[in-house]
Amino acid sequence: MIKSIFNGIAQIIYKLAYRCILTLWIFTRPTVYGVYIAVWHQEKLLVIKNSYRKRFTLPCGRIKRGEDKAEAAVRELYEEVNIKLEKEQLTFVGEYKGQFKHATDIGTFFEITMTEMPPVQVDNREVIWARFLPLHQVNDLPLNPTLETWLKHRLTDSEQQPQKRNHESTK
Repeated sequence: MIKSIFNGIAQIIYKLAYRCILTLWIFTRPTVYGVYIAVWHQEKLLVIKNSYRKRFTLPCGRIKRGEDKAEAAVRELYEEVNIKLEKEQLTFVGEYKGQFKHATDIGTFFEITMTEMPPVQVDNREVIWARFLPLHQVNDLPLNPTLETWLKHRLTDSEQQPQKRNHESTK
């Protein structure tokens, strides 16, 4: 009961903070840089829903000052869905641009294909939902614009496949 109340308060704080950032972006029109991690298992993609956004996305987040992109990806994946990896397990895919209302997002995408279903755990504060879905279901969801750009590119590039190296789940 108390944890549920705490989670609800945290969700409200996330929503307020996100709205403050969006308001700031009206005036600053920034370009923001982040990382996105495509986790595949049996041709299904891990998709998440944040408590403060209307659109679905992949595990993702900003790159901290002094942090390299692969390190940021490993950190975000652990923070958002409790999947622990080493940065060497990730494959760099590329950088893709998405346009939000008042900001441009440059996302660096990484992929990994897991041979075993990784244990996925959300905190019910920042991330409230996570599922592995086939691509046809992912495409039916309202998606983050940067994720949409990556998916369109990926689906039109017939040579692009989920990461070739397979890894056991590590936790």
